Amino acid sequence: MKLYSRILGEGKPLVILHGLFGMSDNWLTIGRRLAEHGFCVHLPDLRNHGRSPHAETHRYPDMCDDLLSYFDWHHLEEATIIGHSMGGKLAMVFGLLEPERITRLVIVDIAPSPYTSAESSTHHTIIKALQQIDPATHKSRATIRKELTKRLGDPPLALFLSKSIGRRQASGTFFWKFNLPVLDKFLDHIHIGLEELSIYAPCPVKTLFVKGSRSSYYLEEHEPDRQFFFADSSVTKINNAGHWLHSDQPEQFIEHVLLFLG
Repeated sequence: MKLYSRILGEGKPLVILHGLFGMSDNWLTIGRRLAEHGFCVHLPDLRNHGRSPHAETHRYPDMCDDLLSYFDWHHLEEATIIGHSMGGKLAMVFGLLEPERITRLVIVDIAPSPYTSAESSTHHTIIKALQQIDPATHKSRATIRKELTKRLGDPPLALFLSKSIGRRQASGTFFWKFNLPVLDKFLDHIHIGLEELSIYAPCPVKTLFVKGSRSSYYLEEHEPDRQFFFADSSVTKINNAGHWLHSDQPEQFIEHVLLFLG
């Protein structure tokens, strides 16, 4: 699979992997800032998201194959990887399976541990709300966002999801860029831990875990798994930030990342 991507700047290669329901656009501001510090920043859309192709599966091994192909197509012998949420879990899997292709790892607000049915339930609710809206019946993105806000009761989340509204050139009709049926089918897999990859642990790559002070995605109970799978790792906290900490506190986030990358 050939992933769509945006590439910013020149210098040392750095790949940023977005989270579930995200896309490369979500990281443009951070990408531009990091490009100013001597990095060539790659912002791919993962399969079933953004402008990348849809597929019949959404499993981490398949996404690792996508990423390995991306490295090869762009002649990246090795690169630093920043991964947020689902993209962070993918970065961890890739780090265990292909450590020689990674310079440093930055894992954003996600742990190597399995997540509970509560997270799956929340994401199933989001997918159900998206599936109940037919964008093609709307005349503007604003009305789609308004209906989504009404269904979810969460204006910031609705705004985030609305960034993945596409418009067909031929007909002018709107559509969701997500592959919703496949994401729904593989949600339980998206929330798995890394137990099946224990034989590859510990990952030798120096790793930074960044968590939001108001987020429940990385907790004290996740520490044993971090230490087992990523022995050469540390944890830092972004104050006054939730799960989308790079959006809540971009300056803090960039400061921590640049300090870690040296």
